Amino acid sequence: MSAGASKRMHVSGEAGELDSYRALIKRLPVTIRPAFNGQLAGWDTLFPFERQRFRDLMRGVASFDAPKFEALIAPLRQLENKMGVQGWNFSQTNDTMENASLLARSADYPEWRNQVQRFYSTIQNSAHSTAPAQAQQSRIVVAILPKCLPFDRSTVWKSWENLGIEVSIEGEASHVAEHLLKQESPVLSQEPDPSDLWLIDAASGISAVNNPASILNCAALSALRERVLAEVNTVPKSIEVTDQTLAAIRAHNWDQWWPPELKSDPLLHKFVMDVYLSGNGALIFSNAFVQWAANEAIRRARPRVLFARFGMRAKPKPFTGIAIFENQQHISALPDVDDPQGSALDAVVLARYILLSAQRHPESEQTAFLCVAESARSAYLVLPDALKSTWNNQKSATPEQIAQYLINHLSARTGNHG
Repeated sequence: MSAGASKRMHVSGEAGELDSYRALIKRLPVTIRPAFNGQLAGWDTLFPFERQRFRDLMRGVASFDAPKFEALIAPLRQLENKMGVQGWNFSQTNDTMENASLLARSADYPEWRNQVQRFYSTIQNSAHSTAPAQAQQSRIVVAILPKCLPFDRSTVWKSWENLGIEVSIEGEASHVAEHLLKQESPVLSQEPDPSDLWLIDAASGISAVNNPASILNCAALSALRERVLAEVNTVPKSIEVTDQTLAAIRAHNWDQWWPPELKSDPLLHKFVMDVYLSGNGALIFSNAFVQWAANEAIRRARPRVLFARFGMRAKPKPFTGIAIFENQQHISALPDVDDPQGSALDAVVLARYILLSAQRHPESEQTAFLCVAESARSAYLVLPDALKSTWNNQKSATPEQIAQYLINHLSARTGNHG
């Protein structure tokens, strides 16, 4: 069979798969459909993990015969009727701000959330019970507080509340990441899927790699960020019009603003735009972008390896509108001034947010988290209970030893799950 014929069969098979999902979605209560339809509409920009999770949920829905499925969704349908959903201007094609507003204004919203959670739990359990056993994959998350940010070894981890193990680094702290990202390192030599390895950087301090990877450099995205920020500042206060404006921003052709290394990567195009438009300061501060991009990468892609490197930001300028996403460089004639202390404070807090994000998911049971404060020559290692004995409570280590520990962890498999 020719490559062209094989590709056509694959496309045809996938089209049939998506059509079957559309038929299943039509069986769902109205308020659940937008999330599923939105994922189908953006199928080509879903990461492999997102696609598999969607397939699992659809398998769960399909596992119920008609009477059992009707019994499952009956409470939610009854609640939708009580809420008057049929009379709402409720989008079934995608999650929107107006949808969220309509639901939140209902007196029955708490009960609706409970019923939706019950529905998802039931279909997930059904899908899980029929899934084949799979080997659990070891993972690492590395947060880097670069040398330009001032930290004191005695206080840098004070707010982390004994979550992990403080390790003094005997040598140049930046070498930890360098050893991990050496070309021959197992960190780079696994799956060919770019969503398996993420390098997210506030500036350009993470070494480039030749292996498939999802690489986001906030400095390289600055031209795009400024253009998107300008468009976001046109968003009116009307929720309905805001939905339309944000949809237009997403649909806009931003090709000329993407850095060369991302020109032909639609998955990262969609991902970056989602990060920018979800708020959380990602359009304003590079460190906020690093943190939120890392959180979303962990949630949406479940990477085997993720690096998040923070950086220096400028001091907020007086009489500017950070809270409403104004571009400080354009709104104020004052020159930018680096803010080492403020940047350090932001970075150590945001690094902990990445840890908390990683701990929300089942994969945390196989995830080793390392935060490196380069200026303090100190690292903080957070391990799940099953891995804590593997570190042997070392209080100090060389960069090579720390890197080798993480490499050994990545090479391990921790059993199967069904």
